[in-house]
Amino acid sequence: MLQTDQPDDRNKKKGSGSVIKLLIWCMPTLILLLISIFWTDIIPDRGSYLSYVMIAMLGLIITRIIFLLRSQRKTDSKVVLLSVWVVIFLVIFFVAHFIAILMPKTIHQVIKTDAQSRFEADFSYLFSESGFAPLEVGNAESIEYHTVDWHAMILDSSTGILLCCYSEEEYERAIVSLEERFRFRTEPLGTGCYDDDHVEITCDPYATIGNERFMMLDPGDGDSSAFYKCCFLIMMNDSEHQIAYIGFYDVDLDRAESLEELITDWCNLEYLHL
Repeated sequence: MLQTDQPDDRNKKKGSGSVIKLLIWCMPTLILLLISIFWTDIIPDRGSYLSYVMIAMLGLIITRIIFLLRSQRKTDSKVVLLSVWVVIFLVIFFVAHFIAILMPKTIHQVIKTDAQSRFEADFSYLFSESGFAPLEVGNAESIEYHTVDWHAMILDSSTGILLCCYSEEEYERAIVSLEERFRFRTEPLGTGCYDDDHVEITCDPYATIGNERFMMLDPGDGDSSAFYKCCFLIMMNDSEHQIAYIGFYDVDLDRAESLEELITDWCNLEYLHL
């Protein structure tokens, strides 16, 4: 007596087959996305989101080509379809590459080994002007060096942040050391913005954003007229017992209406969870 599959068994087989097929469809896309995220360290923004869409499309096309290669179609028909999909793949690949070149991108890295020396080396020109290297961070519980680089074609902006976390007692000692060691800017800063009488608008050399207080160091040559192009800041957070040394450089930035605007719009602190 012949045995036939029951309807429930056929449904289970069909369901498991659909799941496997879905996994096969998604696998190339997932692999490409993981490579793009973990190998490039690019922080998603509007430009990179579009790149991810292109990568997803490339992954789906690769899956389609794999299924075509395994299909039972006639050779001539298979060759034509494969040629079409390969052409589509190449077109999207070059478009995605073009978008990746043109669109702004932000790359964020966290360095925990030799964080202080790496920070001082990367921003040595700031220290050579101010004469404050090496930094005296005290007995910090943890030290991390965050680098945030923004690129848009020929434009570049770099931020380096040495983030030090302390116990409450050590934080108080570190604050006293800051006040004794550093010269903070007290004179107003030129913003690069002008009023109707062509007089340059100035701003304060300090800012408070949430629980964080930012103060600008006085450069050794006394010239901070274009602070938005290059500056050295110190952040103090009393509630979290954190001190951050911030170096910023963007030679192409023409103005900043205030120090707060520079910090929030250009120093990329939203990525650093200060």
